[in-house]
Amino acid sequence: MTTALRHPMALVATTLLYMGPLLAGLAGFGWQMIVEFTLILTLWLVVMRPVGAGGWRNPRVIGAFLVRVALQAAVVSFCLAIGRGIGGTMGALPLLPVWVPPLMSLMAVPLARIFLNPAPVDAKPAGAEIPTGDGTATPGTNVANPGDGVDAMPWVKRLAQLPEAAREQDLMVLIAAALQEIPPLVLLDAMSKAVETQGQTQSQSLRRAFVMAVTDTDIAGKLLGQGLLSRAFDLAGEDAARLRLFADRCARLLRARHMALMDTPQIARMADAANRHPGAAREIRALIDQMGHLGDA
Repeated sequence: MTTALRHPMALVATTLLYMGPLLAGLAGFGWQMIVEFTLILTLWLVVMRPVGAGGWRNPRVIGAFLVRVALQAAVVSFCLAIGRGIGGTMGALPLLPVWVPPLMSLMAVPLARIFLNPAPVDAKPAGAEIPTGDGTATPGTNVANPGDGVDAMPWVKRLAQLPEAAREQDLMVLIAAALQEIPPLVLLDAMSKAVETQGQTQSQSLRRAFVMAVTDTDIAGKLLGQGLLSRAFDLAGEDAARLRLFADRCARLLRARHMALMDTPQIARMADAANRHPGAAREIRALIDQMGHLGDA
């Protein structure tokens, strides 16, 4: 299946996943369905972001997974509340069997697995050489996300080798090229893990690339509910230029896709960053104001 077809179909599947709780709220079903939908979205996480058997013995992996589950529970609550609000405004609730909304969300899981995970390509065996992007090769292991059958690290290395002063256009061209071969979540997970294993100096370019990727309108639209904007804020670190870049691009993203609000960092954390970094304070506070207006809408 071509990337041009796979991405729109993946978006349809993701929309179907969150339409379940929205429809449940619209039909006036009770808040007890939060548990049911959270279990379905947890299944989504297990299927779409598989963890190897060894990973479950790592407390850090378990902690990150539980944070994602809590985020999905919050998204479910948000969708239910929106649905109930729309239903209350309409004054008439659709008559639906109670099993229809959960089935809708459940169907999205296998559909997304099909469209977000292309057929496996030849993967490098452990210990194989990985190209660095400059014509040389370095020994390494295949660290592809289990079950995805693709290795994102060659692309991650190329992104990391770009100078941090590289033009945004050049960086996005390279990210777009990577996404022709690799599902967005696989690439972003690999970038995030690479940042964690590198020092502050070595990871500067990759941090900037991650911020730009997750604030891109098209990429963010495919990954709503994954909390990636909050992760990008974390990876921006204590660098005023990257924080300013995040705030500017995130503001543009929210103007184009209001639902991305669900993935933004907590306002208190952003306000604290604005106080610590006067060079980015204006942009961060403007983003906070925009988030407040969208939350009140």
